[in-house]
Amino acid sequence: MKQKKNGFFITIMLLLISLAFIVTVSVVFNNIKTNLESEIISSLSEEAEENAALIKKEIDAKFGVLQSFANELSSTGDEIAEIRDMQSFVEVYNFRRMGFVDLNGIAKTTDGFEKDLSFREFYQVGLKGESFITESLQDTVGDYTEDMINILSVPVYDDKGEIKGVLFATYLTEKFHEVIFSDSFQGEGYTYIVAGDGDVISSYGDGMQKEYDNIFIYTGDAAQYDDAIQEKVENDMREKLSRVGIGVNEDNDKYFYCYKPLEIESADMNWYIFSIEPKSVLDERMHPIMRDIQFLTVILICILVMANIIFLYYNVRRRQELFRLAYKDSITGGDNFSNFKEKAKKYENIEGYVIALDISEFKLVNNVCGNARGDEVLKAIWDVIMANCNDNEQAARVNADRFVIFWIERSKKTVTYRIEKLINEIEGISEQLSVPRLYPVIGIRAVEKLDDADKRYGEALRAKALVKNRRDRHYAFYDEIDYDTIVENKKLENGFEKALADKKFEVWYQPKFNSHTGKIVGSEALIRWRADDGSLISPGRFIPLFEKNGNIIRLDEYVFREVCRQQKEWQEEGIQILPVSVNISRFSLYYSNVVEKYERIINYYDVDHKYVQIEITESAIIENTVIVELIQKFHDAGFDILLDDFGSGYSSLASLNQMPFDTIKLDKSLVDYVGNENGEKLLKFIVQLVQSLGMKITAEGVEYKEQLDFLENLNCDDIQGFYFSKPLMLADFSAKLTENN
Repeated sequence: MKQKKNGFFITIMLLLISLAFIVTVSVVFNNIKTNLESEIISSLSEEAEENAALIKKEIDAKFGVLQSFANELSSTGDEIAEIRDMQSFVEVYNFRRMGFVDLNGIAKTTDGFEKDLSFREFYQVGLKGESFITESLQDTVGDYTEDMINILSVPVYDDKGEIKGVLFATYLTEKFHEVIFSDSFQGEGYTYIVAGDGDVISSYGDGMQKEYDNIFIYTGDAAQYDDAIQEKVENDMREKLSRVGIGVNEDNDKYFYCYKPLEIESADMNWYIFSIEPKSVLDERMHPIMRDIQFLTVILICILVMANIIFLYYNVRRRQELFRLAYKDSITGGDNFSNFKEKAKKYENIEGYVIALDISEFKLVNNVCGNARGDEVLKAIWDVIMANCNDNEQAARVNADRFVIFWIERSKKTVTYRIEKLINEIEGISEQLSVPRLYPVIGIRAVEKLDDADKRYGEALRAKALVKNRRDRHYAFYDEIDYDTIVENKKLENGFEKALADKKFEVWYQPKFNSHTGKIVGSEALIRWRADDGSLISPGRFIPLFEKNGNIIRLDEYVFREVCRQQKEWQEEGIQILPVSVNISRFSLYYSNVVEKYERIINYYDVDHKYVQIEITESAIIENTVIVELIQKFHDAGFDILLDDFGSGYSSLASLNQMPFDTIKLDKSLVDYVGNENGEKLLKFIVQLVQSLGMKITAEGVEYKEQLDFLENLNCDDIQGFYFSKPLMLADFSAKLTENN
């Protein structure tokens, strides 16, 4: 009995569903019909708009041609000769003829006719200083008396600004057919160019133009079946308005119409594009749709029940799976950012701090240790974060090595203490898991309530940007953005010009030493900014700023020029000079003439190219796709090319084979691998590879004897770093250079 009841219930449900489906199909059919009507109206409007734009473009172009010839006539006294010269342009610009009407009303044309046209409206309007285009009228000049034309005219002024005549051109009305686009709707519609008084100027397509020469005559007849249409059209054309709609003709059939004014900039005219499409267009589109709907209705009813059962089954399973995946991070096993935002709703009225954390150059961990090890490190970072969260606080992994944390604290001092503890514990992971050093960077946003997790996290990210790529700070608070950084950056920007003029930018030199002999073999030019109080402004403060505002290009050139000048000065003093490498930013490389500019500078000081080397960073190679050509041009000019910061996170071994580098400078981050087994293997491989390609090796950032010994054993060519010497002022380096000699 229970099964029968269930069967009856299912039967009733299927009948109800089928009935609902049939009703839905009917509604959908009507909606499709309505939508098709709207689509036809929209297409008709677009077609009218396109035709209006085409006619406007054609007429404006013709007026442009006339105006240019009128300007030429303004400066000549022999209009007849000028008119004869215009004959060659008549066919080029698709005119029938051109002509000039003098102040007596006598017209002289390019095809040799002379006639009194003083009675023509275009002439009378032209004498008033206005451009004009006539409606269609019969050609009364020459042998083309049955052709309909439109006359375009512009006034011609003498050199005193007085009107001395009217320049005109005749345009065959039928030429508008070639301009009008009306191939939509399988050519069943028709399009008119209509004057403001309703006169049909030109038409295209099959339709009522065979019976009506004035659009108002048609609307007057149609008013018997559609009372409003005549009044609408006449009122709209008087007011220069557009309209699209549906009307009814004498056969009680619908038709679609659209009219739009032609807004011609070159002349004050009241013309319209008037387009009409018959109801048969809609019928032809509806018939196959109706047939398909009827066929599909039977099939869809049959599969509806099965589809619903399958849908319900898989929907339940999908919901279960989505619920499991939507809020958990696959690597840490903890919350993801979606879950963080969901949980944040319960903290909407709680004061605290939103923290954005990531690891600087975390990709090195993956590159050196592999992705599996990298995931292990991320899990360890997550464990440290959770260990530093109280029970009522939350955190999540956003993506990659980015994390978000919410601490419920009121004291900034307490948060700072907790942040520094968190940083120390994350840095400790490097030793625990034997991976490259982890350098956490953190942005902190204080919030009175966690009302918008996305927004607050974004603000914490902006705070983090203050310490990104810096090695002197791990974290920054959001309130620092509005005061310290912005104000200081503005001061630096405002002081650039004066500092450059006053030579407040000093070139310092960091020596490079032979790894075996310990003698100086060259140096790198570094820029320092001497403040008015005598203190030095760190390059880390002003170089990123000047890269953003473009001043870095002038600063690069300044350093290059100063190095060339100083090399020449040492040479004249009898000091044996050594190569000095000069950094060129990626922004300077964006300019195609950078090689020629630097060549002119070094040639001006008559310094051998081998004594001024060019350093280009890895990041510049990655970001500038035409760098290969530029590097080759520098190399062909005689400059030695040094690849700076190799191994800083952008390394591409393929680039070593593609570009003509003379020296590869190992980044400090690679040198710091000394003492790490895997890191030393990587260093050895890189050095051997580079040397096998015939390039020299310079190791940057060498600070300890263990690093020097390891690099010396690898036969590294040059050493640069604090172990031998920090960057030196000009006077100190000059003394060392003399001592080295």
